[in-house]
Amino acid sequence: MEEDGLSFDPSGYAVSALGDGTWEPVWFSPAPSAARQGQTIDAVLVFELPDRAIDLTLKLPGGPGLSLGEGHHRG
Repeated sequence: MEEDGLSFDPSGYAVSALGDGTWEPVWFSPAPSAARQGQTIDAVLVFELPDRAIDLTLKLPGGPGLSLGEGHHRG
């Protein structure tokens, strides 16, 4: 963690399908904020995703953070 703390900006997060589209959060809480050493940020991001089987990746500011194959989704 940087000396000044950790920044949270929900606009830096997205879900994408392999070659098929990108979805931004439709709702999030909290607004952009920062946490100092010893503090935490409890964040919720809500995405509206297509109702079909696709490979999904959650894009984090530092790069991909979670990947789900099409087997996780019943569409």
